[in-house]
Amino acid sequence: MSTTVDPRTEILSDLCHPEWNPVTESHGLAHDDAVKLVDAYRAAVVTEVVEALQAKAGELSAEAEEEMRRDLEEKAQVWHEAATVAARLKRAKASDQT
Repeated sequence: MSTTVDPRTEILSDLCHPEWNPVTESHGLAHDDAVKLVDAYRAAVVTEVVEALQAKAGELSAEAEEEMRRDLEEKAQVWHEAATVAARLKRAKASDQT
C-alpha cells in the first residue's frame, strides 16, 4: 500500500481510545473525523485493488508474450481496463471530497 499509515489501524485506534469531548462530557469521535477515517480506509482499499489488478494484468501480459497466445493477451487487456476504471473511480471520489 502506498500510504505510510494503514487507515484501518487509525480507525481501530480511534474507536478503541476515542477522545474526550468536553461538550457532551463523554468519549467519542466527531462525525466529520469518522467520515474522514472511513474515506481514507476506502481509498486505501481501492488503491490495493488497483495495484492487484495491475499486477495480474502484467502477469498475464508477460505470459501471453512468452507463449505467444492471443487469448491471454485479451484477458490481460480486460485486467488493465478494470484497473483503469478502478483508478478513475478513486480519482472521481477524491475530487468529490474536495
